[in-house]
Amino acid sequence: MGEHYSVPTEPIQSALIFLASLIPETNHIKLGSAVHCLAYHHPAVIAGHAALFDHLSKGRFQMGIGTGATPTDFDLFCVAEADRLAMVRESIEMILGIWSSDPPYSFNGKHWSFGISKHVFPELGIGAMGKPYQTPHPPIMIPAMSRGSESVRLAAQRNWICLSANFVPGDVVKDHWQTLCGECGKRGERPNPANWHVGRTLLVTETDAEARTYLSQPNNALWWYFHWILHSVRYGRTTHMLKTAADQDMPDELLTEQYCFDNILIAGSPKTVVEKLAAFREDVGPFETLVISHHDWLPEALWRRHMELVAAEVMPGLRAAVGWQRGAAEG
Repeated sequence: MGEHYSVPTEPIQSALIFLASLIPETNHIKLGSAVHCLAYHHPAVIAGHAALFDHLSKGRFQMGIGTGATPTDFDLFCVAEADRLAMVRESIEMILGIWSSDPPYSFNGKHWSFGISKHVFPELGIGAMGKPYQTPHPPIMIPAMSRGSESVRLAAQRNWICLSANFVPGDVVKDHWQTLCGECGKRGERPNPANWHVGRTLLVTETDAEARTYLSQPNNALWWYFHWILHSVRYGRTTHMLKTAADQDMPDELLTEQYCFDNILIAGSPKTVVEKLAAFREDVGPFETLVISHHDWLPEALWRRHMELVAAEVMPGLRAAVGWQRGAAEG
């Protein structure tokens, strides 16, 4: 679940408040923020909230962190001109410092400086901040959506989970694996594919024809999704992210919803989707977790069946197609 304060089409202002409602409704599923926009918040607030949620969920929490991607939120929190990735680096170091130490605390950085040095009474439990349920802390994930991503480098440096975005072409995702390999190679290591999560936008229907029919309907959910993304990247002057490597010089007016369908979306019957996902993984690299992005349920019956087909047919078929077994290590 993301974090958006000024986007009514994605109205989740707090992933943790939203996900807390799901704790009593679930038993095994992991609940993740994607992401905490660290530039918007005091590090101690995130440290406290995340530690509490980890206890409430009994360790089912995966903590996503990032810079945010919403210009109106940047304006709201006065960080539009800030080096938000530098703020992410500073904030997470402070959060991890809180979780790994006891008072007195002292954290001094470029963006935040704070601590607890007075009125600390350990015998009364006063002054110590809460630590997470998981040891040493919840898994940390950072997303990436561009070629040569600094977020990918940071994930490799810290052995965090890297999540490649679901709305970029395959060659961008492939670049993420190459960046992970290059950064880990500096230490004489190879990245762990278990720490590489790859997002994709899927539509799984009973037949290929059903998928084609749905995608041909005006203003269908996936058309609207890519329409929204296209507006965002044009406004942010980052249209290159959605273009394939071969199309980098293509005029922006040719970057359409249909272009995204043709170059990013994977749609069709379970058999077709399995074949396309297996070929995609063969091309981009050996990710071990597929993160499927979901969209407006219009019509609900089609999207509910999509989820059933993903669980019952696509995922078992994909595991068989790539020879993956739970717990097996990838080379």
